Amino acid sequence: MSTTMQAIQMDAFGGPEVMELREVAVPEPGPGEVRLKVAYVGMNPFDAMARAGKINFMPISFPFTPGLEHTGVVDAVGEGVDAGLVGQRVISRANFGAYAEYSIAKADVLLMLDDRIDLKTGSVYRGCSFTAWHALYKAGRLQFGETCLLHSAAGPIGIMGAQIAKSSSCTVIGLAGGPDKVAFAKTFGADHVFDYTQDGWVEQVKDATGGRGVDVIVDGNGKPNAAHNIELLAPLGRVVYIGATAGDMPDPVDIPTLIFKNASVAGMNLAPIEDPPDSPTDRTIIESVATGAWRVPITEEVSLAGVADLHHRLESRQVRGRAVIRVGGDLT
Repeated sequence: MSTTMQAIQMDAFGGPEVMELREVAVPEPGPGEVRLKVAYVGMNPFDAMARAGKINFMPISFPFTPGLEHTGVVDAVGEGVDAGLVGQRVISRANFGAYAEYSIAKADVLLMLDDRIDLKTGSVYRGCSFTAWHALYKAGRLQFGETCLLHSAAGPIGIMGAQIAKSSSCTVIGLAGGPDKVAFAKTFGADHVFDYTQDGWVEQVKDATGGRGVDVIVDGNGKPNAAHNIELLAPLGRVVYIGATAGDMPDPVDIPTLIFKNASVAGMNLAPIEDPPDSPTDRTIIESVATGAWRVPITEEVSLAGVADLHHRLESRQVRGRAVIRVGGDLT
C-alpha cells in the first residue's frame, strides 16, 4: 500500500476555511490501537465544535484532523491487539481523525457493525439514535402514551426521537425551521410539526395538546426558543437539554418557577450513561435500524474536498437529517 494518504488537516482553530486537504503520511497503530481504512464519516456537530475550538473534553493537538463518528474496515493492529480484527467492519466513535483515508482508533472501544447494516448507515445511526433514546427514556423518563416535544425535528436526533417515541405509542410534536424542514420532518412519523420561524408556534403546541402541555421536551437548540419550554410543560413535565446548536445556552430557571409549575429540568451527556453493547437498548436499536422499522435520515453525501462547504452549511442550519462524508465508500 502507499505510505501517504489524503487527509483534512488544520493548524489552528477557526471557521471551515482553516481545514485543508493535504497529502500526509499513513499513520501506524500503537499499542492497544487499530488502523481503519475509513469508509464513511457522519457529519457530527462535534466535528464543527472541535474545529472552532469549542471542545474541551477531548485532546486536540495540531495539525488536527476532525472526524469523530465513522465506519471502516480494520487494516492493521498494534501491539497487544487481536490480529483477528483485521478485515472486520467496525464503528469508531471515540477518536477524531476520520477526515482521512486511514484513521487510528482504540481497539477496546470499537463497535462491531451488524452484518445487516451498511457502512454508510453505520457511520450515522448509533450516535443520533442512542442520544435520542437516552434523552427520552433515561433523562426524560418518557412513559408509554405520553406526549413529547422535539426541538430540531428535522435533525437526526429529532428524527430518530420521533420514531423511538412513536414505538411507545407517544404523541410526538416537532419544531423545525422553515416549511421545507417541516415537510421533511413529517415524513418520519411525528403527529404535528410546527415552524418555529413563524409567529404562533407556542400556541400551536398548546392547542395540539388540548391546553394540557407536553410531558417531555428534548432541546438541543438552546436560545431563543428554549425560553418557552417551561411554559409548554404539562404538570410534572420534564425538559431535557442536550446541547445548544442555536449558539447560546438557555437562561437558568429559578426554583420557585419549577415548584409552581411542577416541572423538572435535566441535562444529558450521553457518554457517561450510554447503555453498553449487547444491552437490551443496544439490541433494540440495532434491530429497529437493521429491519428498517426506524429509518436513518441520511440526506446527502460529500467527498473530503466538500467538507469545508458542508461545515458552512451545517452551521448556517441548511442541512436536514445527517450528511455523510464518503472517504473509501463501501470498500468493495
